[in-house]
Parts: sequence; structure tokens; C-alpha cells
Amino acid sequence: FMDAKNLTIKDVPPNFMSETGHTLADYSVALGYSENIQGKKFTPIGSGTLVRKGNRFGILTARHCIHEPGPELRLGPSGSDVLVLVLQRGRNLWVQARDVIEHPLAMPKSEEYGPDLAFIEVLPGELLNSLKAIGSFWSLDKDPDKIALSFGKLGTLLATIGFPGVHYDTKIDGNTIRHQIRHMAYYFIIGPDDVFERDGWDYIENMCDYSPSSELPTSFAGMSGGPIWGLHFDVDEVNEQFKLTEFALLGVSFYQTAIENNERKLRAHYINSIYNLAWKNLD
Repeated sequence: FMDAKNLTIKDVPPNFMSETGHTLADYSVALGYSENIQGKKFTPIGSGTLVRKGNRFGILTARHCIHEPGPELRLGPSGSDVLVLVLQRGRNLWVQARDVIEHPLAMPKSEEYGPDLAFIEVLPGELLNSLKAIGSFWSLDKDPDKIALSFGKLGTLLATIGFPGVHYDTKIDGNTIRHQIRHMAYYFIIGPDDVFERDGWDYIENMCDYSPSSELPTSFAGMSGGPIWGLHFDVDEVNEQFKLTEFALLGVSFYQTAIENNERKLRAHYINSIYNLAWKNLD
């Protein structure tokens, strides 16, 4: 069996990456909003993950996708903004403000380190039924210590997922408005200094290599609020095939550093923050 510690991204077959991206798309949501119900002013604002915590269902995302420095959205019973959700295979749901309650899970101290998390709770009813029919909700009631033991090891393969803004395109043809987006998965491996703590919150950083052969987007804007998944897989060495066996939600992306010397870091809230700390103040 291939030694996970010696795994490099070059070892991971493209067909495994593609199939894994499709599997994890069940949990992914692209977020946008519209100031009018016709959708002509559709504004993409980021990515999110369908999650449940206790008996609450909703979308875990970065706080700045729906508050300063992003748009200051008015969601909830007294709100007025229309939220647009795009799920797997391009299915769109238009969400009235009254159908959701927004919980700011943490008040940011800085842009670079946040904490930068929010939960858009979807109230019971038709919208929640539609979301359950189309997508899957990841349970945040799992034990974070067990997840860290199993998926937080050096050499663990990660999929960082979301909807990069560089792929957004809007086409208006007569009365038809088409918003094109792409669900993308980028793969990383947990390295020696990638996980750290600051002010009690835990973080993970992925190093992005922008050498000339890089296929990474010039900006990860739009990926904010998107999930980072830890992956376990089996390897059939004869056929050089990888098979996904298990996965777990490990983080939520929220910040990218500038590119310096062909490198940048993608920063995300990590396991203890998203399973435990973020929910401490939830009423």
C-alpha cells in the first residue's frame, strides 16, 4: 500500500479527483443574492456547505459572504433580500428572507484570522424539504476529536471545494437569464505546519503553488465559505486506481494571502472551530 506520508498530488489520478468532486457536490451550495425577484441583478457571494447541528438544518459559510466586508444582507423574518442557492447539477432555489434565520457564529477580530463563520438556518417547510431532496446534510454532531484523530494526520489528502468567481458568467438572452458557475475541487495534502491555533480557534492553511505549470485559479474569491474535506481511499496498485472509502468535513475556507514567490496560502477554520467552538454562543 502506498505510504500516505509520501503521497504527492502528482500520485492522485485525475479520474479519482473528478469522481470525488462529484460525490462531495451533494453537500455544496453556491450562494448569491438578488435585490429583485426577477434575478437580473444576481450577485454571487460565495460558497457553503449543507449541514445539520442538533435539530437545525442549514448552510455553514464564512460570515464575510453575507456581512461586511461583503454585502450586508438582511435575512430572517424582518429581512428583505432574496438569497439564491445553486446546488448540484445546477439546480437553483430562490429563498425569501423569512424562510431562513442567520446566526453569526463568531465576531471577527481581523480579516486575516476572523473568526469568520456564519450559519444560515433553513426553517422547516417547503424550502428545507427541497434541499433535503436535492442535496445531503453533513452532521456537525460528530465527535471532533475522533475526526481529528482519523483525518487530521500528516499526509491526509484534502479536497478544497467551492465556486470560484473566475468561472462566473451571466448571459441575458431576451427574457432568459443564465448564470453559469462551476463547482470546483482543488486537492492538497496536510503538511507539517499547516494546522495551528490562534486565540483559541484552530486553522488549517493549504500552500498553493503558482509555478508556470500550475492550473490553479488566479484568485480563489468565491470559494470563501466552501468546505475542506479530508479523504480516505484505497489504492488498487495493479490498476493504479484510487477508490474513495470515507470522507469528513474538516474546515471552512475564508481567506487567501497574496501571491509571493509563486506561492499563496488558503486559510480555513479547522475541526474544533466548526464542530465545537462556533456553536458555543448559539441560542
